Amino acid sequence: STQSTGAAIGSAGSIANALSRIAWGTVGDHVGYKITMGCLQFTFATLLIVMHFVQSKWGYAILVFCLFFCIGGSFSLLPTATVKQFGLTHSTANYGLVFTAGACGALANVLLLNVTRSAALAQSQIQLIVSGCMYIAFVATLFFQFKGCRSSDAQYSPLRNEQ
Repeated sequence: STQSTGAAIGSAGSIANALSRIAWGTVGDHVGYKITMGCLQFTFATLLIVMHFVQSKWGYAILVFCLFFCIGGSFSLLPTATVKQFGLTHSTANYGLVFTAGACGALANVLLLNVTRSAALAQSQIQLIVSGCMYIAFVATLFFQFKGCRSSDAQYSPLRNEQ
C-alpha cells in the first residue's frame, strides 16, 4: 500500500540520516569544514532539482534516502564550524544558539511555504526556490572566513580529543 511504502521510505531516510552523521563527520575531519559543507550543500541543492524530474517510486525512494543523507551531515559539521568561529569557550551554548537559528529558519520556511502555496506556486517551483537558496549557501560557505577564535581552537578536531 501507499502508506507502507511511505513508511518504508521514511524509515530508510532515518537510517540514512544516522549513517550520514558518521560519514560526513569523518569526511569533515579529514578534508575540512568548508569543502565538506560545500559538497553537502551543492549535493542537496542538486538533488532537489533532480526531484522535479523523478517519476518512479524507486527513484523517489533513492532520492529521499540521499536527501536525508545530506540533512544529517549538517548536524555533524555545524558543531565544528561553531568551535572554529567562536572557540571552545562556551562552545555548547554557542552551538545551541546556532541550532536554534536553524530551527527559526525552518519555521520561517514553513511560513514562506504557506505564502507561496497561496500564491499558486507549484511544488516544483518551490523546490527550485529552495534549491537556489542552497546554491547561495554553497557559495557563501566557500567565501566564509572563520574569525574570532584562537589558533589552537581553530585546529580543534574531535578525533584529537582536545580539551
